Formats: sequence, C-alpha cells, structure tokens
Amino acid sequence: MSQSPSTSASSVLHVDDDPALLDLTAEFLTRTQSDIDVHSVTDVDEALSVLDAEPVGCIVSDYDMPGTTGLEFLDTVRERYPDLPFILYTGKGSEEIASEAINAGVTGYLQKGGAEQHRRLVNRVDHAIREYRAQTESQRYSTVLEALGYPVYVVDADGRFSYVNDAFVDLVGYEQSELVGAEPDLIKADESVAEINEALRTVVSSSGPDIEHVEVEIRRNDGDRITCKDHIAALPFDDEFRGCAGILRDLSDQRARERALQRQNERLEELVSVISHNLRTPLSAARGAADLAAETGDAEHFDALTRAHERLEGMLDELLTLARTDERTTTTEAVAVPTVARAAWETVDSDRATLAVDVDRTVVADPDRLRRLFENLFTNAVAHGGAHVTVTVGAVEGDVPGFYVADDGPGIDPEHRDTVFEPGVSMSADGTGFGLAIVDRIADAHGWDVDLTESADGGARFEFVGTESVDADRTARSAASD
Repeated sequence: MSQSPSTSASSVLHVDDDPALLDLTAEFLTRTQSDIDVHSVTDVDEALSVLDAEPVGCIVSDYDMPGTTGLEFLDTVRERYPDLPFILYTGKGSEEIASEAINAGVTGYLQKGGAEQHRRLVNRVDHAIREYRAQTESQRYSTVLEALGYPVYVVDADGRFSYVNDAFVDLVGYEQSELVGAEPDLIKADESVAEINEALRTVVSSSGPDIEHVEVEIRRNDGDRITCKDHIAALPFDDEFRGCAGILRDLSDQRARERALQRQNERLEELVSVISHNLRTPLSAARGAADLAAETGDAEHFDALTRAHERLEGMLDELLTLARTDERTTTTEAVAVPTVARAAWETVDSDRATLAVDVDRTVVADPDRLRRLFENLFTNAVAHGGAHVTVTVGAVEGDVPGFYVADDGPGIDPEHRDTVFEPGVSMSADGTGFGLAIVDRIADAHGWDVDLTESADGGARFEFVGTESVDADRTARSAASD
C-alpha cells in the first residue's frame, strides 16, 4: 500500500494523547501553511483509520502514548506505507530515544517546546511533504515513461549520468554499469554535446523555457549512429544547479519515411514531366493521321494512326511498370539466374540474335521483376545491337558478387551513359525511353547497384552487384524437398 498526497493540498496526521497540544500544533501549522489540513487524533487506532480513509502527506507523532510508543506506531506505519514521512515530536527526549528513532527510519526527530520548536516543526513538516510529493510524482512519471518505452536519462551536476532506464540501455547498446558515472560524450557526438550544453544554459536562465528540444547524434556501442530528438529539462533547484533530465526519441523511422516520401514525390514529378513531354509526339502523330485519314480516306493514314496508338499503349504500359517498380521488393525467393534469363529470352523478338548464358548463380529476388529486367535488357540489346547480336549473361566475381548482361553491338557512347537510365531517354526514335529506367528501378527495389560499362567486344555491359547469392546445391536440395 502507498499514500499519495494531493498536488493541491496536503494533510498532516498528528497523534498525541494531549488534546491541548494537538490544538496548539494545528494552530501553528494552519496559520503558517494555509494549504495544510491537520487531522488531530489522540490514539493510534484512530490514526490508522484516518490513514486508511484518505491521503496523508506527513505524520507527526508523540513518543510516549497509552499502550504504545511512537516507534511502535512507526513500525506499523512502515509495514503499510513504507515511504510516508514520519516525524517524532516528543517531550520525552533522550539520546537513546533519538538514536533509536533515527535507526528506525524516522523522517525527523524534534523535542517539544515553545513557539520556536513549533516553528521548527512547521518547517520540518513543510519540507517533508514537499519531498514526499516530489518523490511520488517522480515515481508516477517514471512508471508512465517506462510504460511508454522512452529512453530516459539523468545527468548530475558534475555532468555524469546518474540514471538511465532500460529503454536507454537498449538504444545505445551499453550496459547500465558502463553508462552510470560516464560523461554524455560516451554516446553523443561532440557537436551534439555542445548543442545540449547550450540548450541547458537556455533552460536554466531566468527567461528561458522549461524544456528544450535538440536534435542529437547518438553513437551506439556497435558503431552505428542514430539521429534522436533530445527533450531536455533542468532538475528542480533553488540556488544550486542539480543536473538535468532528458528523454530521447529515435528519429530513424521518421527520417526514413521522410526520405521515402521525398523520393516518391520526386518520382511523381518526374513521371508527370515525362508524361507531359513524351506523350505529346505520339498524340500529335495520331491527331495528324486521323485528320488526314478523314480527309483522304487513304489506308496509309489509318496505318499511321494505328501505329501511333500502339506506341501510346506501349508508353502507358511502360509508365505503369515504371511507377510500380518504385515499390521496394518485399516478396523474394531463391531464383536461378540462368533459368530466368532463358525464360526472358523466349519472350523477346530476337530474330537471329544469340543468347549465351555463362553463369551458374542463384540470387534472392522477385522472380517476376527479375524476368522483366532481363526482358528489357535483351530487347534493348536486340534493338541497338543489330540482327546478329550476341547477348551474354555472366557472373561478376570479386568481393561484391553479382551478374552482368553484355552484348557485342556498337555499345553506348560514354557521354550518354549517365542519362540512359532516366525516364523518357531513348537512343531510338521508336523506343519508349522507359526500358532502361525500369531496369534501374528494379535493381534499386532489390537494393542492387547497376553500372553501365563497355563489354569485352565493345558493346554495352550492364553489371548488377550487391545481390544476395544463395548456394546452388542448397537451393536444389530445397526445391527437391518441396
């Protein structure tokens, strides 16, 4: 059980078998502290009834009472309310009683006397109530903060951590024993420490806010860096600074969402720009062909109209694919690169072109998107490499494994290699300008890096690195078990 005093008023329970002293003490307490309510009782049983009925902020008890002592009463109180302030106010004073009272854990020990002793009692009661109220509120806030899971810390007046909660330990990756007693620069970058100190100077100034919000960089024990919002406030103090407390909020997810939203907006603006620019040509061609067909009735104009519509349909299909490939790949599986490459080749109008597969690698990927990547690369190679082009799918070896698609065609001018992945850019009058942009987006959706270089035969070579490889034997065993 625990007592929790009201934040607007405080009650004092005074126990003494002398009614006259009770009245005098109540007069001193209420005259000096107008917000104090005093419950005056003459025996312990009545005092316990009061304790069970309503909140009490402090107990003042006599020592020598009929049938019991103040210290016996203290033992009963401590069993029920361990933290409740208890002041022994007695006329029977001795060093032995004082020592026994202190060892028993009384909040204060005063001997009865005249007006001066009553004033000392009032001051001691006021201080005990304020301390108890602060302790209770601190426990409440601590419970709430622990339930919310926020990382919380306290730095003392010497600039060292004096308290960190479990959420703080989890965030920074250090043990609690490593943090308590350490300076904040153990986990905060130098610039962040400087910003926190400046914010703290503002908080403790007479005209400053109660709380400052500072963005800080946290250096975890494993070397990772986390951007956090630090909500910092000074601990309550009168004349001497006692330290500060802070709550950290990890901004990593928020920053990731902001970057994703910014990226999405940029892609949307890019698509709008491409649509408004690239669709004008086939639309103009279709409009012109329709006008001529209406005027002349010649079949060639209807054929031109059909070709313009087919081009529009192709561009819209590619635009839709381009928009969808912006989404991060979430459904992946072990995919054999040779199998997907050969399946993609079957859908390409390859004429007399040749596919050579020189790779035995299995990667973690979305099979449909990977197939579309190969289809677009093969189509691009056949369109620009000539009727007899040879397209090779091979393995990229080294520290960062991957695969490549190369051809022996004329290649791509180095001056244009930086722009071929941009939507709407095409090296052919008949191209949609979205094929390689889709390839780039599919690679990005998988977290792969794509690089355009020159093949050994002088053609184009597209390298994809950063792919997560899977052991081929393990994949075969898994497929067989299925």
